Amino acid sequence: MADEELCERYQVTLDILDEIRQNFAEFDLDGNGHITTKELGSVLKSVGKEVPGYQLRDMVAEIDRDKNGTIELEEFISMYSSMKSKEVASTFLTALSKREGIEAKGGTSMASSEGTTHSVADEETSAFAEYINSNLKDDPDLKDRLPIDAKSSDLFKSVNDGFLLCKMVNLSVPDTIDERAINRGKLNLYLQHENLTLALNSASSIGCKTVNIGPDDLIRGDRKSVV
Repeated sequence: MADEELCERYQVTLDILDEIRQNFAEFDLDGNGHITTKELGSVLKSVGKEVPGYQLRDMVAEIDRDKNGTIELEEFISMYSSMKSKEVASTFLTALSKREGIEAKGGTSMASSEGTTHSVADEETSAFAEYINSNLKDDPDLKDRLPIDAKSSDLFKSVNDGFLLCKMVNLSVPDTIDERAINRGKLNLYLQHENLTLALNSASSIGCKTVNIGPDDLIRGDRKSVV
């Protein structure tokens, strides 16, 4: 349905419709257009609200007009516009407003969509840093790079030349990258670009989502792109 039709049907402005879409995306963790009970539970848990499975199913069912077990965008818009189920709507809105420890980052590169907003949790960043430290600690090529301080922003600086990212690709699927092709040592901007392009293309080939992420994002240490 076109945006104009949605606005007319639910009596909202285009600006409010855009805001609702962004809020929907906060819950739709895998970006497939549906909010599942699992995704709802994950978001609520991230703000310290533990909800039993049966209550999550009840919350979804109250909004799920077509009874397919998930919440689609139009059902989400309907909830926001009517607020008929005040308790359920309040739970969603509270979860969105209490995402403590999360930083909103706007997409600013040529590769990312202008004006988009991303969120990166501190605990997510720490988990990634600890994962790298644990799994690559024995790599002799990384002795001068590890460990990464999980409590600082070191993670976002450590990937900017592409070397560590190439290593991570090979950690996920061994021999995806011929390591003889990776530029090493102190690299100029051109060689950093080469490494990052190699890492991004290789990551995409093994199933990682790299849409709207470019070498410049990673050189700059853009948090959402790195994570």
